[in-house]
This record gives sequence, C-alpha cells and structure tokens, in this order.
Amino acid sequence: MKVLHVLAQLPMKTGSGVYFSNIIEGFKNFSDIEQACLYGTNSDYDIDILGKDKQYEVYFETDNLPFSIVGMSDIMPYRNTVYSEMTEEMIFHWKKSFTEKLIKIKEEFNPDIIITHHLWMLTSIVCEVFNDKKIVAICHNTDIRQAEKHNNMKDKYVTNLDKLDKVLSLSNNQIDDIVKVYNYDRLKIQNIGAGYNDKVFYPPKEQFEKNNVELIYAGKFDESKGFYELIKAFKQLQDIHNDVTLDLIGNVKDEDKEKIENSIKNIKNISIYNVSNQKELADVMRTKDIFVLPSYFEGLGLIAVEALGSGLRAVTTDIAGLIEFLGEKINNSEVIEYVKMPTIYDTDKAVEEEKPYFINRLVEAINTQIIRTRKERSLPENIVIEIEKHSWNEKIKELYNIINSL
Repeated sequence: MKVLHVLAQLPMKTGSGVYFSNIIEGFKNFSDIEQACLYGTNSDYDIDILGKDKQYEVYFETDNLPFSIVGMSDIMPYRNTVYSEMTEEMIFHWKKSFTEKLIKIKEEFNPDIIITHHLWMLTSIVCEVFNDKKIVAICHNTDIRQAEKHNNMKDKYVTNLDKLDKVLSLSNNQIDDIVKVYNYDRLKIQNIGAGYNDKVFYPPKEQFEKNNVELIYAGKFDESKGFYELIKAFKQLQDIHNDVTLDLIGNVKDEDKEKIENSIKNIKNISIYNVSNQKELADVMRTKDIFVLPSYFEGLGLIAVEALGSGLRAVTTDIAGLIEFLGEKINNSEVIEYVKMPTIYDTDKAVEEEKPYFINRLVEAINTQIIRTRKERSLPENIVIEIEKHSWNEKIKELYNIINSL
C-alpha cells in the first residue's frame, strides 16, 4: 500500500508538523506500507524523514514563491506568511506550485491513500488532483480558526472537502465544529486524538538533587498563547519564591524583540532561547520540573502531554481537548493543574479586563505545583504508566486500521 502524506508547511516546529512526522515514523514499522511526503520548506532547513527520493518539497522564498511559508496559524515559530494577507497573485503561485508537485507525485509515486493535514486550501487541491484515490484529512483546529475568521477564503478556496473519504478529529468536541464550519457528514468523521513520541519524550533515568524549582514554557511567543501573562505571573511568583526559574523556549521574531525584552526587564531568573528539534527540547524538559501552557486556544495541547511524558508536572489552561484526551486518572492525579481561561473572543483573544484575574489564577496553580515538586520530584509510578498509554504506538495502529478499511 502506497501512502502519501501532505502538509502545506514545515514538518516540524508546530503541533501539526510534529503529528505529520510522527505518523511517518510510526508507519515505518509496517512492512506493507511504502511512503512519500509533500511539505513546504525554505533553504534554512535540511529535512530527512523518508530519504530525498520520497520527499517532495515546495520551496518558499524563491523566484517562484518570493514569500515565506504560509502557516495555518497567523503566528508561527518561523518566518511565515499569513493566509488572510495573501494577494490573489500570491495565492495563484502558491496553488500552482503545490498543484504541479502533486501532479508530479501522482505520476511518479501514484499513491493508494493520501493523508492530508488541515481542512484548508491544500487539502481541497489534493481532492481535485487525486479524485480517483482514497483521501483522509486530519483536522488540527487551526484550520477551523482560519475558516471562522476568514469565511470568504473558505468559500472561495476550500471547495472539495465533500470528496474526502474520512476526516479525523483530535477530540469529540472538534467533531461538532467540523460539522458546523464545513457542513461535513458527521458519520464520516472519527475522533482519533493524538499521541506523543515516547522514544523522544520519556522521564529522566534518575533525579538529581537540586534546591531550586525550574519552570519551562515552549511554543510561540505570542499573545494568543498567554505568553505575556505567564511572564507577569512569574514576576509575582518571585515575591513568594526566590529560587524558582523560568525558561522560555521559542523563536524571537525581530518585530517582537523589543516587546519581549521590555516584558522581562528587571525580572530575575528568566532565560530565553530556542532549540533545533524535538529531541533537543525533550533533553531540556527532562532537566526541568514544571511545564506551563497558559494558551487561550489549542486543539489538543500535545506539548503538555509530551512534558508529562518527560516526567514534568504541568499547569495549563482548561483546554477541552487536553482534558478529554488525558482522562480522569491523570486529570485527578495532581500531576496537572488546570487554570480557567479569561473570556475569549475572536477565537484566541482574551478580554483585557479579565487578564489580571487570570494571572492570579495562574500564580496560584503554579505555586501549587511548586509545593508538590518540593515534596516529591518524580511523578507517581502509576500515573507514569497512565501517561505512557497516550504514546503514539496505539494511535499509529488505529490509523493503520483506518486506512486499511478504506
């Protein structure tokens, strides 16, 4: 069985990119599957997932596409173009580049099944080019956000989704959104959830003695992630604890540099840096104690699961998909604390007047986890076992069975 994986952006750095890469890695364990993939990239990245002969790349920041990779989120952890800001000419060349590459793949690789990511423009093109093949699309929530914010783009460029054989959601809540936003047949939607890569994200083999408690955030440095509220919460925590640190891991864009520098001015024990890949992130995580995800919008918040898999306690906003995914045992185990979000509008913006109260709730939840960490650095063994049940192994088998059934 020949399987083609399709993504409009980098196969790394974001939740959907990691999901894309993990499926490819997981399918390597099945001898009856031959794989190829298509993704967007630029000259900064040398990617090796399947070997260059099975990797089809659309290069941005070139003569053909003289703009950055177009990201499903308006804020990406690398240089990006925003869909809603594209001109008709940009869209024409973007569609042309991906269409030509898909036609080339059909001629050279001729897949039996296509797994395409995001219910958006590229998936619509996939349905057109491969109208005689079986196609499965995975919804990541950022596509729903684009469709809700820019309904005119959805109506104009996302026109073939009825040709999909199946849509996979990350949570049960997401199924309702897919039906509502895309008018897609509920009976053809299946909740598959996600998984974390336990070969990369695993607990430290031994705990080292240390007096301080180390917090970590990894992701986009953006308002929608509650990034600046986290910094303000940490400043308050320093009035309670003088031996707590915060590492902020992500890409600082030039246009945000001054704002970020001003936000951390005169705050001790904050470090800002980036990592190059998931393995490096996991290596850093294993040295920390508490992962904080104060985000206002997530489909699942898989990075919080990866942090738990690395042996950290967590503090996150009350992300519905994450609560559903982790289940009762983990949610009630004290390894994770959920913080009620402020009122959200325009999908991922918090009401300004409510932010101080949100910051106070964040401080309280982090402080609770600091106290627990001081009592016991390691997570309870029975909860570690529960967390490991959410690794990719089971999800890959489920996805394998889905494509076989088609």
